[in-house]
Amino acid sequence: MDRLHALIIITALCGAACNGEPPKPPPSATRVEAVTAKGPDDNAVAGFCDIHAKPGAGEAFALPPVSAPPKEKSGGAQWVNVWATWCKPCVEELPMMQAWGPRLSGDGAPTAMHYVNVDAEASSVEQFRADHPGTPESLRIASPEALAPWMEGLGLDPGAGLPIHAFVGKDGRTRCVRSGAVTEDHYALVKTLLR
Repeated sequence: MDRLHALIIITALCGAACNGEPPKPPPSATRVEAVTAKGPDDNAVAGFCDIHAKPGAGEAFALPPVSAPPKEKSGGAQWVNVWATWCKPCVEELPMMQAWGPRLSGDGAPTAMHYVNVDAEASSVEQFRADHPGTPESLRIASPEALAPWMEGLGLDPGAGLPIHAFVGKDGRTRCVRSGAVTEDHYALVKTLLR
């Protein structure tokens, strides 16, 4: 009787597995694929940002005190990059950021790009721009002492390293603040933040 019982079970299992239909993926695989197709999820965005807020929930954004008023730039969202000529990751990401401006617009995320330099001397920036003609025009912080309080106002530690990136929604509220470089791998996350 035990043999017969075992044979019935094997036959039933074989029939279920061999009925010609492909096996269905587990429910979690389908969910993962759906999330991946939509783009980065909140966990990925929150992991990218040191400070993260849902759309409309962040603090109103203000630039740090700068030596001259910024030119008005129309567009939706804003991306503010705080950099220095002596900061290697800052300098390395500038060309990529400039290339991303038009790309973001083409992908439905028109963005006003603002660059804020924190070098102590204006002459350092002028010399750097002369040596690197493709460097974007930058605002300059009014005083190096103004950087730490501004960073604290964003929620960063005042000793956080450069570069600093602030992503601001169309509503003028801070969506994300990041201390650290942005790389090519971050494009989808940046686009999500700026839409």
